Amino acid sequence: MQADESQAEATGAEPQHGREVPEALDGAQLQRITSLHRGFTYQHLYAVGCLLQLREAGARLLRVERDEDVEVVFDDRYLYLQVKTRQGSLTWSDVQGAVEQFARIRGEHTSGRRVGIPWLIVVTNAKLGPDLLERTLKLSWPTDVALVGPGTPHPLEPWLPTPGCDLAAMLKWCIEQAKQVPFGSLSAETLVWKLAACVQYACTGAHGHGFVAATLPRLCEQFVEELQAFPQLPAIYWSHVGEPKLLSDAPVRLIVGFSGAGKTTWAAHAAAHCPHPITYFDAAGMPTASVPGALARELAARHLSGPDAETLPAGDGIDVLRAVHAALSDAQINVAVVIDNVHQLEAENVRLLANALPTARMILLGHPWPDQLPLAAHLGITPEALPGWSTDTIAAIFDDEGCTLDYGTAQRVLTLTAGLPLYVLNSTQLTRTAFAGDGAAFCDAVLAQTHTTATAQEFILDRAFDLLTPRARAAAGLLAIAEVPVTGAELQQLAEAAGQGPAQAARTVRDLAAHGLTQDFADGRVTLHDAVRPIASSAADDLPHDVAHRVRDVLLQILEGQHGLARVGRWMRLLTETGRVERLLDLASEDGFFEAGYPRAIRAAVADAAEDPTRDIAVRFEAHNTLGAWAYYDADWEAYACHVSAMERLVETGDSGIGSRERVLLATHQFSVFGHTKDLRRLAGAFLASVEQVVAGSSQDRVLRYNFAKALYHADQFAQADVLAAKSADDYCEHLGLDVDNLYGPTADLQQWFHASDSPEEYKRLADCFSLSVRARRRQGIVSGPMTMAAIPAMNLYSLTGSWLQAVDSGQEVVDILVNAGSMQKALNILERQLLPVAQEYNLSEMMIGLRSHRAVILAHTGDIAAARAEIDGLSSYEPSPQQASDIRRQKDIIESLAAQQPRSAH
Repeated sequence: MQADESQAEATGAEPQHGREVPEALDGAQLQRITSLHRGFTYQHLYAVGCLLQLREAGARLLRVERDEDVEVVFDDRYLYLQVKTRQGSLTWSDVQGAVEQFARIRGEHTSGRRVGIPWLIVVTNAKLGPDLLERTLKLSWPTDVALVGPGTPHPLEPWLPTPGCDLAAMLKWCIEQAKQVPFGSLSAETLVWKLAACVQYACTGAHGHGFVAATLPRLCEQFVEELQAFPQLPAIYWSHVGEPKLLSDAPVRLIVGFSGAGKTTWAAHAAAHCPHPITYFDAAGMPTASVPGALARELAARHLSGPDAETLPAGDGIDVLRAVHAALSDAQINVAVVIDNVHQLEAENVRLLANALPTARMILLGHPWPDQLPLAAHLGITPEALPGWSTDTIAAIFDDEGCTLDYGTAQRVLTLTAGLPLYVLNSTQLTRTAFAGDGAAFCDAVLAQTHTTATAQEFILDRAFDLLTPRARAAAGLLAIAEVPVTGAELQQLAEAAGQGPAQAARTVRDLAAHGLTQDFADGRVTLHDAVRPIASSAADDLPHDVAHRVRDVLLQILEGQHGLARVGRWMRLLTETGRVERLLDLASEDGFFEAGYPRAIRAAVADAAEDPTRDIAVRFEAHNTLGAWAYYDADWEAYACHVSAMERLVETGDSGIGSRERVLLATHQFSVFGHTKDLRRLAGAFLASVEQVVAGSSQDRVLRYNFAKALYHADQFAQADVLAAKSADDYCEHLGLDVDNLYGPTADLQQWFHASDSPEEYKRLADCFSLSVRARRRQGIVSGPMTMAAIPAMNLYSLTGSWLQAVDSGQEVVDILVNAGSMQKALNILERQLLPVAQEYNLSEMMIGLRSHRAVILAHTGDIAAARAEIDGLSSYEPSPQQASDIRRQKDIIESLAAQQPRSAH
């Protein structure tokens, strides 16, 4: 048939765990493509429903994608089914082409060129629009054209599947019918999806576009035979991130992963959705010499019969496998073979197997082993790995076991386990039984190596480490200390600090790679596999104390001045590990430090410095200043007030280390305390007292005036805060020499100004002023229009200065403004292309829940209710903060309110 472009308006899909942020550049195009595939999937499921009823209806044949979507052939009649899915009502223009084409088809039957009485049946999930309904009631409407929809069966063909109002309903109907098929070992849902895959394959022209009713029982038997050979699937199958299909264009694939990575389960699940015959073969424990003959017998038993099977040569060697392949080729039977535990075979024998089955698709599953790279080179392929589970999936599994995870803790579990299924499941069980369901406590114990029950991950990977040479184990220790990917030259520096030569270091890293313990990057960097890190820490502990100390010192030198969150975060932790807290406090004094996803592990060292009476007054002041800033960003006002009080006491000592900078810092903190408590009298007094101590128009003067405006905002004095923030923004623009064209023009021009500036920190402070003004106006009810446009330069300036937390926060202001202005697609693009990627890259886990719930609402505004529900439901497994829980409830209400305004078939 002609591809039905209008299926882009198809109905909603089922919620999916682990839905990730789309990488598509065009969000609207992504939505169109997604809807298009929903429509085709609905069509394929309807064809499956017909197949399940075919023999009972007495039909001989079902065809797909010929003159119509689905065609059913009886001895006395010929049904032409066109499947139409719509969000709104079905109109005459939707079916006009089909009705007009059917006039030609009717002529073919009338002339005798086609047999049987023809019927056109339009199958739809939607209600009939007024114009179409009126036409069907007229006497001129063709008597051999019928419309079938939810609650409207065909009067003469009651066996036809009842159209579901959406994709989920259509699937549910098919599953209920599949339960009547007498194949107890095959689940109804598996049978439906397997048939749907066959329908999809037939749509490409395979099997002559059709299915013969008499052969359907044998087809189901074939499914049973294929799937029974696989290990049994778990009751609930959780997909990997971006899960690959079982078959690709490559004739041979090598899927490598540690035990517990989910390779066999993935293959079994994928086989249930694959239209091709699949043969599963487990090579575990088999003598290498017997594998070709055993595989040949397995293939022959499943796919050959009669003379083809009887003429096969006797024996067990590779020649028998070649003969089976020749017989399969002669019979035009295309097969796919999954060979499990391939690491137990010699690489040369695996190569012979592949050569003996040149037209078969071969999927090799195995653990990492030294021969995998030579084997891949001989076969001309690249080893692959399954991606593992997402944070959403991890949170859902923990939630099912009654364990609590917030978003940040789910990310920690992902890091500890690399998302490998067995490791995650075992972590969940341990969290429930040994840590009272507290996911954070489990992560803390594993990282500190204080847990008393060994994990499955440790049992499995300990065996891999036992196979390493002492030098390779030492190299693993170096990579464990590094934590971040390092270049070859950097690794050599670390190796030299440990007393190893460059060649030796490179060789030992190759040994680690051969055992699958490292991850390589295209730019030559190398790091430990995520799943290995908890185990590799013991190799680092085995290094002599003086060696480990030298390695850390060299790593500090390598990482200092580096960019990238991972490297900066590791450098900060090294500063605390090596007692260099003063350097860390210097870093914390820079604008934007608290915006960039800093590692929270450094807080303990800063808190120790703040309370250490042996340290200088100035150092303790900086430590309390840093702790106060963290408390401010965490909205922990009680802790914040305590740190401000401590700073006041340190200033009162009159120590020579306390100067004008420190007094201004203290004043800004005091402003915030007075603003939060809404003590306007003390706030005004503190501002006047502090501003008299600085030079008018100086940087310190601007800092004080901005912080005074911010304190007024906290005190709910929004109008006054807006005026002062806007005035401060003007002052900063004048100081930096910026005008409106600079701020609202191309960001590349603004970037040049920033890099050429003698006061780059002032750009961040200008962004603060813009952001405060916008927030104050929004609190006054000004939610869109020219007076809110300052959110755009605020977002750009924060991004320019690396103040990522504030960049995302201001970006959400921009998104809200666009939503209020009705620009939904622009708002969605900013969320998906800028804000979510930044939050992920810079470890802003505390913002992910809000961003994703925000995205869900905008998806609902665009009309994609199913995607909106899937996104908001994906957050249900996380343990939210009270504010996050309130936001999610509010966003859910908005989504359901928008859903109620749409036709039923749209969601």
